[in-house]
Amino acid sequence: MKVWKHITFEQRKLISSGIVHKYKLKEIAELLSLDPTSISKEVKRNRISKTVGLEKSNCKRIQRWPYVCTGCNKKSHCPFTKYRYDARIAQNKANFNLVNSRRGIDISEEEFIKLDKIIKEGIDNNKSIYQIKIENNESIDKSITTLYRYINNGYLTTKRLDLPYAVKYKKRKHNKKYDYSNNNKIDRTNHTYIDYLAFKHQNPGVYVWQLDFLGKIKSDNNNILSFILPDLQLPILTLIKNPNSSKVVNFFDKLEETLGIEAFKELIPAILTDRDPKFADIDGICFSKITGEERCKLFFCDPYVSSQKPNVENLNKQLRLFFPKNKSIDKYTKQDIKNINITLLNKPLKSLDSFNPKEAFIKVFDEDIFNKLF
Repeated sequence: MKVWKHITFEQRKLISSGIVHKYKLKEIAELLSLDPTSISKEVKRNRISKTVGLEKSNCKRIQRWPYVCTGCNKKSHCPFTKYRYDARIAQNKANFNLVNSRRGIDISEEEFIKLDKIIKEGIDNNKSIYQIKIENNESIDKSITTLYRYINNGYLTTKRLDLPYAVKYKKRKHNKKYDYSNNNKIDRTNHTYIDYLAFKHQNPGVYVWQLDFLGKIKSDNNNILSFILPDLQLPILTLIKNPNSSKVVNFFDKLEETLGIEAFKELIPAILTDRDPKFADIDGICFSKITGEERCKLFFCDPYVSSQKPNVENLNKQLRLFFPKNKSIDKYTKQDIKNINITLLNKPLKSLDSFNPKEAFIKVFDEDIFNKLF
């Protein structure tokens, strides 16, 4: 099996020197360990015209090796177009052709206009390129990588700045520590991140949900509780007015009431969250108000290590498409949050092999439980 390699600049300089010193094609090929055909194609492809002749050239020197006028004794009074081979110019042409061959658009104008419209409408509706591709698979025959290349090269109406995560964020300023005055009084014995790792080791394959609040501006009364099952990328969102620990407990009590204690224990065996005091009522979250039995385990991440719960952090990042930072969320109703939740549930994901969270959840559990949740 042949391994094709591009001719290097050093090899081009040797070709140029060989032509000047009137080497035969075979001699240059042996010197560079290249096929003679490769060298002849290189010279013909990258030679440049020196002057414009008045007559069509029938010169054998141009039609066969060395394919240029270098070293010809008649070129001073030759009426034909002159050719020469310059290693540096040949290298620049080769580089340009290499890059250019990889950035063209190999579709018709009609197909391009249709593709441009589909991408623009999808981005305007807060959809990812992956989601747009999956939902329009029959209309878009380009890969995800190609679509991003079209955007990055400026071919489409959609620009790189229109992609929510394509532009790097500025380095964060850590001017304040999210430390709470009453946080140090909370006893989290047997509920730390190390305890969580031990629990996972002792219960391999167990479902662990991740819990967090979306950040809000100080003047807001409302906040959004984000609850996600990472294995299935299933989000549950709820709007809570003036959130506190008792309202968080009430959220889980309602879930138990909706599902029943046994279904709750099967679906939500463990929860991982941060050290926000609103999650501090461990017994209230972990134990059933109806039966008094333990319904789930609760574990807390280490301080300032949000990467220990990456899925809910990513969920909050997605929610920023709907709730931009430094903007109030008080204007949104519970129905608005429910509609956004449904949008996320129906979003096809690469991590789920193009299925959406709703389909994945129903496949693993059943539709009855899904309908109770939503």
